[in-house]
Amino acid sequence: MLIINWIIVGLVILILIIWSRRMFIKLQLERLRLPTNNSPSFQRKLDYVKQVELGKHVSALLLVILFITMGLLLTTYSLFRMEDQLNVVTKRNNQLKDELYLVKKEQKQLITKIPIKPYPKGGIGLKEYSWEELFSEENREKQYQIESDLSTKVSPYFGLSTTLIVLDVPTQTLNIALAGDSGSEDNRKQIKDNIKAFAKEAESISKLTQITFQMNLMSDKEKKKTYSCTFSRMNEEESFSLVQEEE
Repeated sequence: MLIINWIIVGLVILILIIWSRRMFIKLQLERLRLPTNNSPSFQRKLDYVKQVELGKHVSALLLVILFITMGLLLTTYSLFRMEDQLNVVTKRNNQLKDELYLVKKEQKQLITKIPIKPYPKGGIGLKEYSWEELFSEENREKQYQIESDLSTKVSPYFGLSTTLIVLDVPTQTLNIALAGDSGSEDNRKQIKDNIKAFAKEAESISKLTQITFQMNLMSDKEKKKTYSCTFSRMNEEESFSLVQEEE
């Protein structure tokens, strides 16, 4: 494909050279000022030169048309090649999407077979994060880093989860939301215990006023159910209390 592009560029350069040369000669002949008393023989020679140059103009024009035609054919061929490559890339992309879907499906099936672990007594280290830095606009990357790290840490205790930290800068408070797929409904009791343990550990987080959980659970009949609950408190001095629960 690169060679074809260079050939097209070369043809364009040749066309410009031929056109420039012919145009220069044409202008020179038109600017030629003849004396009023020129001889008939000189006039015949001049007419002959003009005739020869006119023939050369026609030949150059035919050559330019040939080069343009070749350029158009190469461009058309290049477009067809690009279209074929685009079709190949599109098919590959669709294939990767199908493979990704199968991987996710197998991953979810694997999750249903892995029991949820009890929340560790020592916690997962929530207090170690720099929560105060999240209220600075320059630390958006820090927030994403904490969200990603938390999602990884809590996965053994809640299943595949996505963690979202919501900041309220005017009130200087933050909320933590966890949502995800926790596999089998048999894990429901363990998940509830883990949620309470997480909320208990999260009481040490300064300015944290609300925690929201939403977990998808698969029943024996392969029907998806959702369990969600919300813990809240007025300020960091208080303990979290369960204010909403839906099963």
